[in-house]
Amino acid sequence: MLCPVSTSGAVGQRSRWPYISLIPLGLGAWAPIYAGVKARQKIWIALGLLWSALVVVALVLSSGHEHSGIVGALVIIGWLGSVATSFAIRGPYEQLMGSPLLAATEAGEQRLRDRQRAIELAQRNPALAREIGVGRPDEQGAVDVGLVDVNNASVTALLKLPGVDGEIATQIVETREKVSGFASLEDLGETLDLDGNVVDGLRGEVVFLPRRQSA
Repeated sequence: MLCPVSTSGAVGQRSRWPYISLIPLGLGAWAPIYAGVKARQKIWIALGLLWSALVVVALVLSSGHEHSGIVGALVIIGWLGSVATSFAIRGPYEQLMGSPLLAATEAGEQRLRDRQRAIELAQRNPALAREIGVGRPDEQGAVDVGLVDVNNASVTALLKLPGVDGEIATQIVETREKVSGFASLEDLGETLDLDGNVVDGLRGEVVFLPRRQSA
């Protein structure tokens, strides 16, 4: 099985995914789609879909002998079109995939997805979220996705939150002991009488997991 390979980390090594387009009968016509998805280039995806569609149509028509000429033409056009496109865009693909901006964008999007999953986990299964350390950047080995567990995190972790200074962090720690933790961001804001801007700034940044029982 042929596997698409990019140039990341290998000096002088060219991407090998374009060779997928060389598979006989146009069965690798989807190669530009792979490059387009990876490099976020809609035009490459569109071209890959065009060549692939021609090959698919040819396969559908191949069941009837009366379309043999059309079938052959469609296969050749789809096959050669994919090959030409794949090798023509290999250079731009390698430049884009080596772009620090693209790498940073992909990493940032992954962090946002992980953060959203962690928020959903905290709501759906708070015991599991607490077990793996969601919201505990102050704990070694915890899953750090940029969230802070207001009910359990240390003062140091709380101070990393937007709008939270030493006074607010101290209030949080002292009050959560008395009320056995806050139920939500709204509960936190009302209990501590926080400014509305501070509360809004904490959205998407915090979770509220059950308090750990003191030993």
